[in-house]
Amino acid sequence: MNATVDTLDTLPEPVSWSEGMLLSPHHFQQNDIYWNNLLHRRMVMLQPHAWGVLDMALDPTELSKGRVVFQRLRCVMTDGLVIDYPGHFAPAALSLDLSGTDWNQQKQVRVHLRVPVRGKGAASDIGDMQRYTIERGNLEADENTGKDEIVVDRMRPKLSLAAGDNVAKSYCSVPLLELYGDSRGVHLAPFHPPMLNVGASAFQGETGLQRSLAALSELLWKKYRELLGVRLDDRGQPRLDSESSAQVQAARHLVMAMPTFDVMLQSPNTHPADLYLGLSQLVGFVAATPGAPPPPVLGAYDHDDCMPGFTRAIAYVRDQLNRLNANFRVLEFQRVGASGFRIQLPRGIDTGKLLIELSPRAGQNAATMSQWLGSARIANEELIYLLVRRRYPGATIKEATPPQVAAINLRPGAFVYEVANATIEGEDGAARPLISEGHTFTILGEPDEHVPAAITLYLPREGAPARP
Repeated sequence: MNATVDTLDTLPEPVSWSEGMLLSPHHFQQNDIYWNNLLHRRMVMLQPHAWGVLDMALDPTELSKGRVVFQRLRCVMTDGLVIDYPGHFAPAALSLDLSGTDWNQQKQVRVHLRVPVRGKGAASDIGDMQRYTIERGNLEADENTGKDEIVVDRMRPKLSLAAGDNVAKSYCSVPLLELYGDSRGVHLAPFHPPMLNVGASAFQGETGLQRSLAALSELLWKKYRELLGVRLDDRGQPRLDSESSAQVQAARHLVMAMPTFDVMLQSPNTHPADLYLGLSQLVGFVAATPGAPPPPVLGAYDHDDCMPGFTRAIAYVRDQLNRLNANFRVLEFQRVGASGFRIQLPRGIDTGKLLIELSPRAGQNAATMSQWLGSARIANEELIYLLVRRRYPGATIKEATPPQVAAINLRPGAFVYEVANATIEGEDGAARPLISEGHTFTILGEPDEHVPAAITLYLPREGAPARP
């Protein structure tokens, strides 16, 4: 139901007041109807989704037995009528007995709050569509004098609950919840009603919208810290001043939309439509992380049933966070001379196979990268000149596989190579490893136009899964 289309009838014309006119209750009633309609119309112009649930709470014990019993319900109907239960409705119960429902035949049942539409004789008890009951009021004094108390009767909306997919058009209604049953009893389905604030989702507990988004925010910040915190320089110290690392770039993209998203999320009064926009912005930044697939096409915010849109966006973000791993430490080689690169390897690492990434200069491609690296000398720094004298390249290289590239959060086509360690006979005749832990790992290539802009080393973190 769209409040801007389905519930906005033609605005009544204002009452004509004139001196000496014979006043009757009709004039005041029509004046009240006019101003209520005008206020509702203006509210809808400012916020098309100006109706829905503000807060509600159910009796969980009764619910498990198949009885919907509201302990609290605050909402705005599609025609602008404000409901605050129990309030003046107490001690009248707002409940619906579904204990006789055959849950094998009906997989889910939707429960609506309904109030008869306001028509002629809305407070008359003649007929079935009485919108208001007349309740005897309290003694009210004249505010000018504080005296002359009289009884002022009140009109109270006739609330009722209805089960089914739809409600007759003679009622103004708001869907509240969906139920399903099994051998353990009756339970809430994931459905969220139209909500005026995200705090209204609290009745769903841990699966509510606000808590789901809060869990997503926590996961994003955790991933941000993981990705940013594993980047080390060649001395093993954290360095955050460069953006060359794919992991750092991914972390930067993740955090861009987070402050705005968190500010909206921390307030239970934020409208879900605003949160949906914040989440869609977050989806865009996540899609900009290296290797991310295109984001889903998110539809317009659906006030009647907002969760499918939120769920689609949340699932995409979670999938990308699971793909973005921080299982590798990222170390940058130090530039040496015209065509050399070196890095101090930490102790205790496996040097059997190492992954390196070459960052190209303008105009360089895979062929030039492979050509330069293939002719380079690759070994511990103290062995480089031995390799030069023997005209031996040192450690062997080959292009990394797509799974290896994806594992370090790089896009397909990145210039990533696997360096395979080997041994060389030293001057003393003993076999020595070309690359050793705790030594300076050096790559010395030809000083030509194919020298890359930078080289990055990716080392598996302790306890990380085995590499692809």
